[in-house]
Amino acid sequence: MNFLGPFLRINTLNKNNIKNQFFYLSKESLKDIVFNSKCGIYIPTNDLRTKSFSKTDINTINLNSPLLCIYKKMDSKLKLKEGTLNWNETKAKKEITINSNAFMTLSLLELVDYYSSFRDIDDNKYALSALHLKLCKEQLEFYASHFRNKDGLFVDKKDLTDPMHQEFNFEDKNNKFKFSDQAFMMAAYYKYSSHDQCEHEHEYEKFSLDILNMFTQYKEEIYNVSFEELNKICLALNIFYKYSGLEKCENLLLDFLDLLIEQYNAKPNLIINAKLDHACMLFINCTLMYNNTSMLKFKDTSDDLFKRLSKLYDSDKGIVLKESDDKEILYTSDELILYLYSLILYSDFNNVDDNSHMLEDIFKNQILNSGLVLSWPDAPSLDNIEHYRNFSLKSEDLIQDDDFRMPQVQTPENNELASIFIKNVVYNKRKESFKQSKLSFDSSKNMFIFFLTIFFRTQ
Repeated sequence: MNFLGPFLRINTLNKNNIKNQFFYLSKESLKDIVFNSKCGIYIPTNDLRTKSFSKTDINTINLNSPLLCIYKKMDSKLKLKEGTLNWNETKAKKEITINSNAFMTLSLLELVDYYSSFRDIDDNKYALSALHLKLCKEQLEFYASHFRNKDGLFVDKKDLTDPMHQEFNFEDKNNKFKFSDQAFMMAAYYKYSSHDQCEHEHEYEKFSLDILNMFTQYKEEIYNVSFEELNKICLALNIFYKYSGLEKCENLLLDFLDLLIEQYNAKPNLIINAKLDHACMLFINCTLMYNNTSMLKFKDTSDDLFKRLSKLYDSDKGIVLKESDDKEILYTSDELILYLYSLILYSDFNNVDDNSHMLEDIFKNQILNSGLVLSWPDAPSLDNIEHYRNFSLKSEDLIQDDDFRMPQVQTPENNELASIFIKNVVYNKRKESFKQSKLSFDSSKNMFIFFLTIFFRTQ
C-alpha cells in the first residue's frame, strides 16, 4: 500500500486544501519573521521581562527578539549559524511603512483568536494567545509613540537611530499621509480593544473611534482620493466593520462603495485589465458588503466583476492571462493572491464549486511553479496537535502533509530561503514560462498577503 499511496492522494488539491496551505504558510512564516528575523526594531532580550513577558512566554516560543515594528525590506537568503538558519539583519532596508506594520499586528491579533481555541486542549499553544496579545500591545503603543506626525497621523518613517545610543531617531519619509493607512491602524487598535480586559481597555477603543470620527469629518475630502486608495479604505472599513458592527462604519462604507461602483461602471474593462488587484479588491469589498447588508447592488457588482475576472483564465495554459500586447506580462504577488481569494470567496459565499479547476490550476502554475513563493514550511511533526482534525491526536484524524504544503515545494531547510512571497514574477508568452524578480522580502506585500489568508481562513 505504500507504493499506491501517492497515486491515491494525487487529486487531494481542492479549495479547502489550498486555504489550509496558505494559512499554515502565513502563520509559520509570520512567526519566523516576528520572533526570529530581527527585520525591524525588536525588544532586546534583557528587556523582555520588564515589558510584561513572563518566563513562560519566553520559554514557550524561545522568545528572544520579538518585533516592535517591521522594516520595509530584507534579504530572503538565510544564513547558517551554529546549526540554525537565520535571517541576515544587516541587509535590512531601515524604512518603516505604516501599512506593513498594521497588517503585521492585525495578523497577530487574528492568531490570538486561533490560539485561544486551544484552551483545555493544549496549554502551550493556548499560551501563545496571551503572548501574541502582549506583543500586539507593545507594537500598538510603539506605533502611537513613534510613527505619527505633528498632526497625529500615522506616516511612513526612516529609522536613523544610532545603534550606539538608546534613544530612537525617526524621520518622516515624506510629508504625505494615506487615509488607508489610518484605516488599517484603526482596525488594529479596535481589534486589540476587543481582547484587552484590563482597566485601560477603553483607551484603545477610544483611539480607534477617534480615527473613525476623522473619516466622517473628512468624508468630502476622501471622495477625491484615487480609485486605488478608496478601494483600500473600503477594505479596511470592511475589516473594521466585522470587528465592530458599528453603524457609523457601515454608513461610510455605503457612501464610499457607491462611489467606487460608479467609477467601475464607467470603465470596467480598463479597471479589470490595468488594475487587476483593485478589481479583485472591489469584488471582495462588494462581496463582504452584500454579506453584511443583503443589498442587491453589491451582489450585482460582485457578480459582474466575477464574470469579467473569470474570463481572464486561460484553460489551455491553466493561468490568469492579463490582456497585453507585450511579450512579457508582470504579475505581482498580491494581485495573484487577491485573484485566488476572489475565486475562493465567490465559491464560499455562493456555495458553488464550479470554479475549482481554475483555483487549482492557478495555485499550481502561478503560485507554486512560477517561483512566487521561495519556500514553504515543512508540515508539523506527528506529535503536534495541529496535525490532527479537531486537534484530537487520534490516528484516524491525521491530516495528510499535503494539507500543509505540496511535496514539490522546497522547505527553508532545503534551499536556505525564507518562506515568503517575492514581489512579482514575469510570464513570457512565447516561452510559456515564468521568470522570478529579485529574491527579496517586501514586508508590505507579505504582511498584506499573510493577513488576507489568516483573516479569510474561516470564511
